[in-house]
Amino acid sequence: MVRINVVFSEDILEQIDGIAKKERKSRSMLLREAAEKVIEERRREIEELRRRARRKTAFETVDRLKKKSGAWDGVAVVRKWRDTLK
Repeated sequence: MVRINVVFSEDILEQIDGIAKKERKSRSMLLREAAEKVIEERRREIEELRRRARRKTAFETVDRLKKKSGAWDGVAVVRKWRDTLK
């Protein structure tokens, strides 16, 4: 592990120490856990933004295809193909 220096206001440090004491953890352990949670939260946010971007691209592609195809009825085509397989 690597040792670092961090500056906190006295109020925040008192709150950190209070939580650490209640949970019977060291200050370092509590701060490590907090950092891990923040990192995981950011990772999830980034992944959600990527998913949203992919969905947006997919919706835009579907809209473009819809405009190109005009009055094409995809459901009717699937039913037609399904009925021919019976």
